[in-house]
Amino acid sequence: MKINKVSGVLSTFFLLLTVFVSNAQINKVPNLKMYDYNPLHFGFTISGNQMDFVLKPKENLHQIYFKGKQLPEFDLGYSDVDSALVYGIEAIPSAGFCVGIIGNFRLGNYFDLRFVPSLAFGSRTLSYDTRLFRQDDTVAIVLNQKINSTFIDFPLYLKYKSKRLHNMRAYVFGGIKFSFDLASQANKKEDDNYEPKLFRSDIYGIIGAGLDFYMNWFKFGIEVSMSYGMRDMLLREGNLYTDSIESLKSKIFMLTFTFE
Repeated sequence: MKINKVSGVLSTFFLLLTVFVSNAQINKVPNLKMYDYNPLHFGFTISGNQMDFVLKPKENLHQIYFKGKQLPEFDLGYSDVDSALVYGIEAIPSAGFCVGIIGNFRLGNYFDLRFVPSLAFGSRTLSYDTRLFRQDDTVAIVLNQKINSTFIDFPLYLKYKSKRLHNMRAYVFGGIKFSFDLASQANKKEDDNYEPKLFRSDIYGIIGAGLDFYMNWFKFGIEVSMSYGMRDMLLREGNLYTDSIESLKSKIFMLTFTFE
């Protein structure tokens, strides 16, 4: 499922790339010839994202049983649950979107320093393949916990550009991103709330590549990037949902359109 989604996004990316490359070569007079010599310029971005997790279950997960206060209150028609076992855990990504503002500082003919504060919306789901044990029988169920996020992102990265080819440039970039989740529930203390909670802040490493197209009045870009979180984001609360996971780190794929 994940592979199909990413393949679809990449197919769309290369289709758009082909269209713009063709259009960029129709006009033989270069557009915005002095644009890249400006020491500072601004713009904005519109992105589609796919938020995901890098999930590492507990070692010997199949041998860990959860009892008493470690068990959520099952509102699924099952009563008298004595204990439970998590048989497997899967992270399910979801699509979201992001908008941002570009600040670009020219470092030289081939290097730019970019700061792109952004607001991103998305969600992810943790799916627990669980066995519930009662006095008389065993029930196999899947418990899905959806985690919504609203990030304020502060990416700072270095952009390396190729030599300009008429109205087009290729580029790669890399850097870091400081992120704050406004939807984080980590500071809320509720005795009957067993939903997994994420910490509010994280630091990401970013890598990506793209193409810039010089239009008549502005520069248009298409880029793909991956962001990898460095922090274990799961708040441990001593229950089935949190104590079955060794580490939970963020991973975000983005398809971005830039207007500068």
